[in-house]
Formats: sequence, structure tokens, C-alpha cells
Amino acid sequence: MPSVVTTHPLLPSLVTALPGPKAMDIIDRDHAVLSPSYTRCYPLVIKRGEGAIVEDVDGNRFLDFNAGIAVVAAGHSHPRIVNAIQKQAAEFLHMSGTDFYYESMVRLAEKLATLTPGGVRRRVFFGNSGTEAIEAAIKMARYHSG
Repeated sequence: MPSVVTTHPLLPSLVTALPGPKAMDIIDRDHAVLSPSYTRCYPLVIKRGEGAIVEDVDGNRFLDFNAGIAVVAAGHSHPRIVNAIQKQAAEFLHMSGTDFYYESMVRLAEKLATLTPGGVRRRVFFGNSGTEAIEAAIKMARYHSG
């Protein structure tokens, strides 16, 4: 077993060989019941994250160069983001902005409109993915150019 590189909680360290025993158990169970169509190139079973560090189920810590889906530059478990999620979850968990009006969505759009360049008629489009954003950009370019 490799020696621990550091005891600082926010630095990478290995405490087991990879994948560790807990990770291997979960991976074996996964292979028994989940579709093999998922493209998981490395045997990482994440338990938690903080900042730019992710920790696996065996206590090994890694720099998160993948940035996770929706984590992007904010890092994992940032207190302000956790607080915002908890506050929103206490009100309701999901609302589709394409189906209903929502004041928080309007406030964010107003703020973004003041930060972006362009004329007085700036509009905001919220998308779920890069694919949606590119598709919307193409549609808007076609609409604008005739």
C-alpha cells in the first residue's frame, strides 16, 4: 500500500492501491446491474468533493480535472452554493422556465443583461447543455439575419 502523501485535507493523497477495495466492490456490483454502455474510462468511485478535490470511497483524494457536470469553476461544496441550493430546495426543487414564470430567473436574466455587451435590447437564453446553447445561437443568428 502506498504511503500517504500528505495529511492536509485539501491536497491529493493516496491511501490505498487503485482502485481501492470499497471502490472495487461498488464497481463489481455496478457491472452486475447497470448497462455497459456508460463510458467510464477510469475506476473512480467518488464519495465527496471539496473545492478542486474529489475523494473516493476508500479515502483517496484527487485533483478534479474533470470539473464534474455543473460544478465548473465554482468547485465542489462551496458554502455559498450549498446555501443557495438548500434555500431553493426548501421552496421547491424543480420548475421549468419554459413552462412557468419565475422571479429568480428574471432577476438573473436582468443581471446578465447588464453585464453583457450589445444594444439596449439584450435578451438571455438559459439552456441545459452546450448543445442547447449552440442550437439556440444558430436559431438566433438565423432569426436576426433574416
